[in-house]
Amino acid sequence: MRKALIAVVVVGMVACGQAVSAPSPALPSARPFHPPSSWGLFLASSDTFEQPSWALTRLDAATLTDVEAGRPGKGYAVASADGSTLVEIDYNNDNTSALRVIDARTGTLRRSLRPPFATNPLLTADGSHLLVNDSYGSQYRVFDTRTGRQTGSLVTAESICCAGFPEWLDPTGRFLYGLVVPGSGLGASGPGTPVLLRYDLQSGKEDGRLRLNGLQAGVWQGARIVNAEHVAQTLTPGAALSPDGSQLAVLYQDGTRLMTIDAIHMTVIASRQVSVPSSPLSWLGLMPIDADAKYSEGTTWSLVYSPDGRRLLASAEQMQVDASGHEQTQGLGLRLIDVATSTRMADLPGVDAPWAVFAPDGSALYGMTWVSNT
Repeated sequence: MRKALIAVVVVGMVACGQAVSAPSPALPSARPFHPPSSWGLFLASSDTFEQPSWALTRLDAATLTDVEAGRPGKGYAVASADGSTLVEIDYNNDNTSALRVIDARTGTLRRSLRPPFATNPLLTADGSHLLVNDSYGSQYRVFDTRTGRQTGSLVTAESICCAGFPEWLDPTGRFLYGLVVPGSGLGASGPGTPVLLRYDLQSGKEDGRLRLNGLQAGVWQGARIVNAEHVAQTLTPGAALSPDGSQLAVLYQDGTRLMTIDAIHMTVIASRQVSVPSSPLSWLGLMPIDADAKYSEGTTWSLVYSPDGRRLLASAEQMQVDASGHEQTQGLGLRLIDVATSTRMADLPGVDAPWAVFAPDGSALYGMTWVSNT
């Protein structure tokens, strides 16, 4: 098996939340995201966990062929949304880590950082701030990548890193968002209601909490038994923070409704049915994705905003366990949604692309999938 890159070109109200705590006077502020006017396509590929390494290879955006040989690196790498910054994490034998901030366009080293053990790196869209946490997911640190200075920290027992959802850093690098499902775990008898949390990394405290009524998520012990073991059930709605940090979108567990949240004031804007436009989609030759409403072994949605914040790209995966205990994952496809109207613009069923990103000008989608060499 090897990783391959595929490109897909797509031309193209009920308040359900219950505020549990009020935000502090220091509120996040929206910051417009300006994607680069000129851009290139690069593939940052990682090697095995035992000997982590990565390479940055420039590709032709139209044909996906290599334009130049890959630049090698050590450890693991993460890139900013605007393509300006790479951060490389290399782990040492003494349980410490080294961080290197790299100019993604030239490959030159900008700055080195040596915090305590750091994992799960997350960059702001412009690459100006970096968030990392410890191996337990309970302590966070944020750094200014331009100066190397630590600008905030957080210690929490909520472990938002391990709830099955992404974490989001606001454009200023000060506020951290995450979703948790209280009571989720093998001791639970069914899915629960997710809660959106926001932390002020300068004060190191939680400053907002919103219960997302109507949504279901989590991990629980199912009734099905395989090889004398209960099969754990998993349900993960899709969620994403807009590029300017003003809005958070959550796609319901069955893919039929979209909730939009004011991320600054921690209030639900709307929960709308994802509708089908009156004009046919046959010009793309696409059909709707049939969502699984029976909560099989696992249904997971991923969600990403377009650079202009007007569209959402949703992808779904279904995990199943057969009678012999073998796990299988099947991609259910891609769905393009207009945020303002909750209109389903296009579907591409059957595509297994758990990771996808918009081109900066919105003209194309690039996704990563697994293909067999045979």
